[in-house]
Amino acid sequence: MRIVGLPAACRGIVLSVTCLLTAATAWAGGRPNDSARSWFGDVSVGWAFPQSDADDILDDDWTLGGGVLYWPSDWPVGIQGEVTWAKFDFSGEAIDAINEAIEQDPQNGGQIDDGDVEVWQVAVNAIWSPGNSDSGFYVVGGVTANFIDATVTNTQLVYFPPICDPWYWWWCVPGGVGPGSVVQGSDSSTEYGLNAGFGYDFPAGDGKFFVEARYHYVTTDSDDFYFVPISIGYRW
Repeated sequence: MRIVGLPAACRGIVLSVTCLLTAATAWAGGRPNDSARSWFGDVSVGWAFPQSDADDILDDDWTLGGGVLYWPSDWPVGIQGEVTWAKFDFSGEAIDAINEAIEQDPQNGGQIDDGDVEVWQVAVNAIWSPGNSDSGFYVVGGVTANFIDATVTNTQLVYFPPICDPWYWWWCVPGGVGPGSVVQGSDSSTEYGLNAGFGYDFPAGDGKFFVEARYHYVTTDSDDFYFVPISIGYRW
């Protein structure tokens, strides 16, 4: 899945937030229908799609998230804080390209057969809905801080020590030698970014189920990182 890059991301986010803050009160989508409360929680699971150059080296993979929403019933916009995790495996083409680079470098040796990039993200977003019915669309956007950790590994024979569990009368699993992943290299950094998207939700029990898609832009020292998670979740 490839989506055209988001132009003028910063100006778009600022314009969206300005519209939210000047809009009339409306909270059909995004906010559970409970006028007596201002705080809500949410959890979500989804599938994340790398974009642009990242799509050439990373495969699609899982994303998980959870957060809190502060939205008094008389506010036109809610404020959301959330933590999400996404993991992307290196593609087979990227693994082959890394091994070719290792072979051509006389100061390096060996090879890799796997690798991944994990993204832990903390976001502060604004949420606004244009309607006033039980179900509806909403828009969401804000700023993010992203801890990015990339690791490449190789499968080798490794020693596994015996494990004894004191909770089960010191029942032991014998150790031995077997295949295991050995880290060949890693790198990590903390980067900042923006995210914007939309969702649709509908009442379920004391809260709402929602389906949501967002575009994430993360600045890095080299190429910027773009990805799009599509998630389903529950807000209560």
